[in-house]
Amino acid sequence: MTDIQNPSRRTMMRGLVAAGAATAAAGAAAHAQTASSGPLAGKVAIVTGARNNLGRGFAERLAQMGADVVVHYHRTETRAEAEETAELVRATGRRAALIHGDLGDSANVKAMFDLAETEFGGADILVHTAGKIIKKPVAEFTDAEFEELLNANTKTTFYAMREGARRLRDGGRIIAIGTSLTAGAAPGYAGYSGTKAPVEEFTRMLAKELGARRITVNNIAPGPIDTPFFHAAETPQSVAYASGLAVEGRLGTVADVVPAVAALALPEGQWTNGQTVFVNGGYLTR
Repeated sequence: MTDIQNPSRRTMMRGLVAAGAATAAAGAAAHAQTASSGPLAGKVAIVTGARNNLGRGFAERLAQMGADVVVHYHRTETRAEAEETAELVRATGRRAALIHGDLGDSANVKAMFDLAETEFGGADILVHTAGKIIKKPVAEFTDAEFEELLNANTKTTFYAMREGARRLRDGGRIIAIGTSLTAGAAPGYAGYSGTKAPVEEFTRMLAKELGARRITVNNIAPGPIDTPFFHAAETPQSVAYASGLAVEGRLGTVADVVPAVAALALPEGQWTNGQTVFVNGGYLTR
């Protein structure tokens, strides 16, 4: 006699199938609830330079708030780190898509927004963190080094903000990451700070241009952050000096800066627009 011919066996199997279906339905419902919860539920964020440091922190927090995230990274050899960021996004129940490329090439910026549209239907938030530090006196800069900084700090910002202006949905957010050095002076940082300074002007003007669409444009200006990005250009002595300029006598952390981006991304952040927000623990003020 086969199992299917045994009435008790059939009853047991129906029960197992029903239980399995109920468990699957409950799991699907829980996932749907997770996916639809949070103040940014239904939103899509693009975070540039998101493989580590500040970019990773921003990507993870926006996902925790309910947004799907396009994770941008610059070089193919750093894909493993970008994948780690993507996994942090997915661990929140949100979706992640990866793309790499030099954003000093406008075609790569367009491709980034294309990916957001293909994978998620569009984009609402752009957080642009990509940048580069070369610390040395002006007199020692080569033309090639200065071009590197113009590309990484100025061109990438302009192209990313321009594409955001063209393609973000109404009510969106553009958040650029500048530097607190525009409020002070530090030897060796003319190239970096000088090529970051235009971020403030791009921010002020673009906020006016996009106001009718309720897209806000703001610039976060961190002080020195305890990340490899900062330490790569420093000595123990310069780190100690920079730490001493903050009122708590320490470097900032990624966790210190993330809340500022989160606040600007919220619907309640609508009235902060065209601003440069210094997040540096009193390191420099203006």
